[in-house]
Amino acid sequence: MIMMDFFNKMIDAMFQIEVTAMSSVIKLFVSFILGMVVGIERQSRRQTAGMRTFALISTGCTAAMLLSIWVPQTYPYLLNGDPGRIAAQILTGVGFLGAGAIIQGRGGVYGLTTAASIWVVAIIGMCVGANMYIAAVVTAILTLFILSILNIVERKRTLAGETKEVRIEYTTLKPDTKQLRQLIEAEKVYIYNITIKKNVMKNTTIVRLRIHTDPLNEMRNFFDNMQQRCDVSSISLDVL
Repeated sequence: MIMMDFFNKMIDAMFQIEVTAMSSVIKLFVSFILGMVVGIERQSRRQTAGMRTFALISTGCTAAMLLSIWVPQTYPYLLNGDPGRIAAQILTGVGFLGAGAIIQGRGGVYGLTTAASIWVVAIIGMCVGANMYIAAVVTAILTLFILSILNIVERKRTLAGETKEVRIEYTTLKPDTKQLRQLIEAEKVYIYNITIKKNVMKNTTIVRLRIHTDPLNEMRNFFDNMQQRCDVSSISLDVL
């Protein structure tokens, strides 16, 4: 009987709008679990941010949300008080954490998925703090689905083709990259990124494009078109 009464009190505290000690503990614990689950998935893929990072972000955002609700609840006559300010600044702070997970190198950008996951986990923590448990749980489930199931689908699509690098050297400092992109896309390939390196002393520009294409696609029309241009000194295609 005592256990049943305690359980009922926990349920009531969990869904009450007013911030109390018991409701805060329950919400922080729920947020910790959801953040930790997403963090385990990221950690299993050897990402820079893992279980501890995601659990801390989710729990911290819930605490900030609770504080944002508690201030006007406790000080109803506070002049010029805006209960949404603390919650609004959460995402700004989380943006710095996300930026730290992004790494640029080897001709590409890495960590964007982890950075996006950090941002989503912050939203999950805010939902828990605002009593939106259903939204928090559904968001966590969808996040896990995107990171796991859609990752498998994406990898299968990637394995169906090859990643290649197109290297073009121009004899000008102002190559027509817009036209270059159009010619590349006409070959029905996916462009991962484009890097441009200019040499002012030699008046040359080297453009590198990392693309994903069918192994049998030799891009003959593209190469024929580029070789006819007077401002192109060399062009090559390498499989990465």
